[in-house]
Amino acid sequence: MKEIIIAVSGSIASYKACDLVRGLTKTGYPVRVIMTSNATKFVGKITFEALTGKPVRVDEFDTGMAHIEIKNIASVFAVVPASANIIGKMANGIADDLVTSTYLACTSPVLVAPSMNPGMYLHPAVQRNLKTLEADGVHIVSPEKGIVVCGDEGYGKLATVETIMEQIIELHKKNS
Repeated sequence: MKEIIIAVSGSIASYKACDLVRGLTKTGYPVRVIMTSNATKFVGKITFEALTGKPVRVDEFDTGMAHIEIKNIASVFAVVPASANIIGKMANGIADDLVTSTYLACTSPVLVAPSMNPGMYLHPAVQRNLKTLEADGVHIVSPEKGIVVCGDEGYGKLATVETIMEQIIELHKKNS
């Protein structure tokens, strides 16, 4: 059975991924979570394990070939939230953790929901990387304008959980 893969990267908005995962599982969608090691500094694995009832993978070398196992069950691969770091690695084909290795192996649709400081989001390198991902066929859920945690204002605030969830469900229905 195909599952929605939620890949959580290191961003203060990681806590919103909990609401996303809860919303998807509550409405009956099969969800599995993987995380970067930076993401675990914001939200613990156990939170996502409780929400999904499934183990959360962080280290691609724990057992077997995790990136291949995960890509084989993915109906959608969604990076929520997507930090500037993970976006840059994805756009440039860098596979140095479970999330980026899975992304490169993935044959299912990919969705990215950026979340970062407005200055970072508007930086030419981040914009270039997002354009590269878009050209590669990645679905981008643009961030909203608002005041972010540090107090800065502008684009960079994670899109609403509802908006992200709608797009993930649409992709899942087309590919499961």
